[in-house]
Amino acid sequence: MDTDVLVRDYLGRLEAAAAALPLARRTELAAEVRDHIDAALAEAGRSDEVTVRNVLERLGSPEEIVAAEAGQAGTPDGAAPASGGGVAGTGSRWGAVEVTALVLVGLAWPALFLPFGLFLWLGLGVVGLVLVWVSAVWSRRRKLITTGTVVAAYVLLVLLITPVRVDCMTGDPPQPCPPGGPVPTIYSGP
Repeated sequence: MDTDVLVRDYLGRLEAAAAALPLARRTELAAEVRDHIDAALAEAGRSDEVTVRNVLERLGSPEEIVAAEAGQAGTPDGAAPASGGGVAGTGSRWGAVEVTALVLVGLAWPALFLPFGLFLWLGLGVVGLVLVWVSAVWSRRRKLITTGTVVAAYVLLVLLITPVRVDCMTGDPPQPCPPGGPVPTIYSGP
C-alpha cells in the first residue's frame, strides 16, 4: 500500500473526527499532526509502510486525538474550561520543559547587567532555545517563531554593542578628519 495513502487516510479521519472543533483549530490541529508525522518519519530515516503504520499507531487514533483536544480546549458544549491548565492551541499541557524554557530565555536579558553577564546571557538563551525545541507541546511553527525572535534580538544587541569607528580615507593609519576635509567613512570592525 502507498504510504501517502495511509497518511492521507489518517488525516482525513482526523478532520472528520474534529468536525465539532472550530475551523481554525481543526486546520491547526491537522497541521500539527502532519508536522509530527513528518518529523517522526524523518527521525526514523525511512517512510516504508511498516514505519508509517508504527508512527500512526504511536499517535493514537484520530478520535483519541480529537477527544483529548476537546477535553483540553473546552467543555463538551464548547465553552472555555474554568481553569487555565492548558495553552490554547497546543494540544497538550505545559510541563516543566516549557516553563523552564521561557524562564531561561526571559532571565537571559536581565543577566546582561550582572558580572560576566554576557556569558550568562548567551548560555541562558541557548539552553532556553534547546528546551523550546525539545518541547513536545509547541508546534514547529511556534518553535521557529520563538527561535527567530530570540536570534534576531541577539543579533540586534551584538550590532548595537559593536564599536563603530569614523575615520578619514587619508593617511595610514587613518587620521581624524580635518575640518572641511574628506567625507568620513563609517564602518564597524577592527
